[in-house]
Amino acid sequence: MLKSLEQERAKYAWECIMEIKEEKELEKKYKSYIKKAPTFIQNSGLGNTLAFYKSKANSKASPQKSKNSEKKAYRKIYNHINEWFKMRFEEEDILKWICKKETSSIEIFRVTKELILLLDWMKKFVEAELKGEE
Repeated sequence: MLKSLEQERAKYAWECIMEIKEEKELEKKYKSYIKKAPTFIQNSGLGNTLAFYKSKANSKASPQKSKNSEKKAYRKIYNHINEWFKMRFEEEDILKWICKKETSSIEIFRVTKELILLLDWMKKFVEAELKGEE
């Protein structure tokens, strides 16, 4: 059966959210960050946003549990975005692709648009499925 791209996005987003739902300590942070992600990308750009997420994911570990769940939530978001990018566009890390000389701004715009559509599905599912501050 042929699936539309919209169905594929929704399926992938659902799988990502169900993965987080299994890790209770991540729910609040992940939900908060996913809800802000499309706006963050529109305001700061895809490259800047992903670099921020990666830097937060790779920051030094903290003895505080909340800081470790924050770090893990950023890592999960980056990985979820990167995996979708790899499935839809290229077989390499998204940040490496953005920084390549051959990558045009038009291509980055096209990928940005696609990722915002994916994140819109993820936002819907985090609202419906994950616990967080109301």
